Amino acid sequence: MEALKERLGESAFIQRQIREVHLHEKEGDGRLLGGIEHKVDLYSILRKCLKFSGLWKRAVRNYLDTKLETNRVGIVDLPEAFNGFRILHLTDLHADLHDDFIEAVKQVIEPIEYDLLVITGDFRSATFGDHTGATSAVIELSRSFKADCYAVLGNHDSIEKVPRLEAVGIRFLLNEHVLLKRGNACLALVGIDDPNYYQTHNFEQAMAGIPEDCVKVLLSHSPETYKQAAQLGFDLQLSGHTHGGQICLPGGRVLIHDGTSPRRLFKGPWREGKLQGYTSRGTGGTGLPVRLNCPAEVTLHTLVVS
Repeated sequence: MEALKERLGESAFIQRQIREVHLHEKEGDGRLLGGIEHKVDLYSILRKCLKFSGLWKRAVRNYLDTKLETNRVGIVDLPEAFNGFRILHLTDLHADLHDDFIEAVKQVIEPIEYDLLVITGDFRSATFGDHTGATSAVIELSRSFKADCYAVLGNHDSIEKVPRLEAVGIRFLLNEHVLLKRGNACLALVGIDDPNYYQTHNFEQAMAGIPEDCVKVLLSHSPETYKQAAQLGFDLQLSGHTHGGQICLPGGRVLIHDGTSPRRLFKGPWREGKLQGYTSRGTGGTGLPVRLNCPAEVTLHTLVVS
């Protein structure tokens, strides 16, 4: 834990510890899709509604039917060595919700060719308590990874899971960055800690030492950091958190959200000035293993010189 404190930053580490204790004591943080399930039995109500309407089985099938989405990202200053660089993006696994989930995701990602794999947080379904089931499921999934994997923590994640997942090759960026190199060219992959519930993100620490002319890709669990990322000159931001709504009206219209980001950032590609962003609908689901009018996804981002 001392090593994690040094990596994350002492003040952020202390804040994380305080808020994790708060979650255990209060049984949830009171945020929609991030703790309200402990204030109101929302998921029990949803389950009953879906079963009463005859949509339950369909919603579970949808949850296990992960789609591959592709996103082409044109970057003016991208080094030629990284032209065509492919990033496979998973997020919001909530890996302990359904016994068949990990195998379903494996089948989708197995045939995909990629150069890097990233996971933008929320490895477990609950916001507090034992995380070992979800962690074990993610370890099982990691056996199918075919490239280096980097990750950040989300608002559902305890920092305690980091050592166990790093032991199997999932490297966390705790307000840190790594320089990916191809010959003399480099690309900075920057990861910030959860900006949503824990609010322990630190851009200054995460970006310290990055060459000024380096293309920068940000991993942020929630898209709510979009304005600051644009101001700091990031070229691409990859996020999750919103689940795209998870249970939506026909046409994908979102019913519920936590209000931390504008609706235009809820899912798919978006822009803020020169910053290009992408918010995944999520690979799993939270609370219940269901989805309606909002398919689960893994996303293949291809960087190209524009």
